[in-house]
Amino acid sequence: MSDPGGRFTAWDEAAWNLFAAELDAWQAGGRRATFWWRDDDAGSPHPGLERVLALAARAGVPLGLAVVPDWLTPEVKAAIAAAPPSVVVLQHGWAHANHEPPAPGGGKVRPAEFGPARPPDVAVAEATAGWARLRGALGERAWPAFVPPWNRIAPAVVARLPAVGYRALSGFGPRATAEAAPGLHQLNCHADPIRWREARRFAGPTATLARLREHLADRRTGRAHPEEATGLLTHHRDMDAEFWAFLEEWLTRVGIHRGAAFPPIPALLEAAVS
Repeated sequence: MSDPGGRFTAWDEAAWNLFAAELDAWQAGGRRATFWWRDDDAGSPHPGLERVLALAARAGVPLGLAVVPDWLTPEVKAAIAAAPPSVVVLQHGWAHANHEPPAPGGGKVRPAEFGPARPPDVAVAEATAGWARLRGALGERAWPAFVPPWNRIAPAVVARLPAVGYRALSGFGPRATAEAAPGLHQLNCHADPIRWREARRFAGPTATLARLREHLADRRTGRAHPEEATGLLTHHRDMDAEFWAFLEEWLTRVGIHRGAAFPPIPALLEAAVS
């Protein structure tokens, strides 16, 4: 939905009705559609971080806060410590720095901090240093779950994460299997409402609700892994007023629907690992 000037508004009631119908289908089948919320790029002070933590507290919804260890400041540490226990810290790489080389012929680089350009031993050593910093600063608030910057990570790095203590990996897109590697549970996000190539513009309520609904329908019908909670990805540093309004409305409505649930994030991160 857009206003006469062609910009998105914060909500689309028709799109919500389609989304709610999918939740009704889950409920009619005796199931509850599970969701989770991940917010990336935390670590340094920002008004958006204060806002996202306040929204999580007000909505009573668990939040997986992906923190960049190299960015972590005493102010942010204190803000996280004061947040509700349902706010869980995940590790967002080390410094959110690209290490991929320039593309041949001047093409577009697909940035990655833990991509194939780096020796796996170097990448894993940096990851574990970041984990030590997060755990030392935030204690049990931090969970050994790795969120690669730009949602990109080399398979050789993934394979080594369980051996150094990680228990979960979170990227983007429907997972193919419950484990990214033996002992490493995979919990991804499925909708990113920011159009990064369009001045980081909100994609709008219609597209966002449709993306979330599609993943729910695929789970319900077996086209996607049925036990992977449907994840909404936000970036508190890059959200406009419409996105904030949409997020609050969506969290409120999903939170009260009997066909939906936001399980505790530690339970989701540990699910299906045997």
